[in-house]
Amino acid sequence: MKKFIYSLSAGNMRCLVTQLVSCLVLMTAIHSLIPRDCSSKGSMYSEAKIREIQNELKTYRVRLESEAELLKKINTHQRTEENLNVAISQKDLIIQGLKEDLVNMETKYNETLKSKEGKDNEKPDDGKSETPGKEEKEVDGDQMKNDTFLLPNQLTREAAPVGIAIAIVSDDNAKELKKTLDSLIENMPATGFPVFVSHNGTNEEISKCIQSYLIKDGERTNIFHLQYVMGTNDGPLDALGVNSLHRKWVLSTLFDKYAYSKVAVIDDYVNFAFDVFDYFQASSKLLDTDSSIMCVSAWNENGQADFAKDSGTLTRTDVFPDLAWMISAEMWGELKADWPLHGWKEWLRNREQNTGRSCVIPEVCRVSVRKRAMGSPKDDIFYEQYLSKIKLNKNPVRFAAMDLGYLTKTNYDTYISQLLGGSTEISSASVLKDYRGKPGDLKLQYDAPSSYIAVARILGLRPTLKEGRPSASYHGIVTIRYGTWRLFIVPEGWEKDLQVVDKDTSTS
Repeated sequence: MKKFIYSLSAGNMRCLVTQLVSCLVLMTAIHSLIPRDCSSKGSMYSEAKIREIQNELKTYRVRLESEAELLKKINTHQRTEENLNVAISQKDLIIQGLKEDLVNMETKYNETLKSKEGKDNEKPDDGKSETPGKEEKEVDGDQMKNDTFLLPNQLTREAAPVGIAIAIVSDDNAKELKKTLDSLIENMPATGFPVFVSHNGTNEEISKCIQSYLIKDGERTNIFHLQYVMGTNDGPLDALGVNSLHRKWVLSTLFDKYAYSKVAVIDDYVNFAFDVFDYFQASSKLLDTDSSIMCVSAWNENGQADFAKDSGTLTRTDVFPDLAWMISAEMWGELKADWPLHGWKEWLRNREQNTGRSCVIPEVCRVSVRKRAMGSPKDDIFYEQYLSKIKLNKNPVRFAAMDLGYLTKTNYDTYISQLLGGSTEISSASVLKDYRGKPGDLKLQYDAPSSYIAVARILGLRPTLKEGRPSASYHGIVTIRYGTWRLFIVPEGWEKDLQVVDKDTSTS
């Protein structure tokens, strides 16, 4: 009987249950054929036939009770087997726990032995004593070594937390990195965004800074340490080359080794808005649904307080924005083979490389930048004129509750075309004052890149072009808030680049 029970598969069990049900159905059918009053006149059964049916019923009842008892034993066995399987599946964890207990016991024994030897050899009244806490520090060091996940690059793929991976890429400044991590921790949710802090080289100060965030109140945090060391085949490279290879290595580690589907790469000198992670979470779906979107960024180069007002508005740009940007594993699959040794940002902005794809950016930035130490006088002037005036969002938006479908290419092109069609065209930036207090959107056209730079200087925008296009522009169209208006600065022939869908024809 035991061999029979243990040999039953899930299919055999289903067969047995089916037989039991069939028996019940048959018994019910037979019972329905027996007259309630066997002696009544006109009964179609003889007394002998009735006794025969009753005996058959009794036989089926006994069989049913026997097989029901057998089914009960099978269920008990399967529950026991499931418990054994769970224990077997966790054997590695149990063994690891026993090993750790053994190491701890050995450590305590050695400490006790050393302490005893020290007391035996202690000179009386020498006036010297050991530094308080020395032994405790050594124990902490051993504990750090035993937890391999606390060491750089030791996290396994199986142990990697789920979610959107946040990669903080640090180059050379521990103080700036600490400010960034403090801002990150202050604003990030408890789960869903594992943080990987990566630094280039073997800077001990930066390593100590990262290590200080891996444990809090005796518990492991959701922050992990990565360390990039150039390979022997990378050759001699300048700082920009190392910067490019560092980012490629971080992306490869998170996508190819740990199998994340989304990764946000963030520089180490930024501050975070409270809703930046809600923004990344909600907008990440756009990377799955619209192949024309290359990345989602929390940074808007035209996000100065004078030009950014609506915290809930998102736009598209075909100029890669940098600083805090998220891509998908599918996009990384396209980029990794040709990732350049130098100029990775310019490479991503190249139209042949990005095949005309865009990034999503917020009107009001979800990150801001701090003034970097060791900057040149030119960098300092640029920071004071433009970057220091970037507005960091202070009004949290629940992007998860919003429909972001308007950002897909055909929807957005149609939307922006309708806004431009309904706007009032002005001849130059100098006449803006004449429209003060009047409602509606305004449109200002430029005929060449040099013309845009002139307009940008008048308005106070960054007078820069990237790959021949204005910063944060979409097909050359720059959208900002100016006073009470929404102002579109558009190139000649802007209409030809937009894929506008006529709603009347699209629904017919």
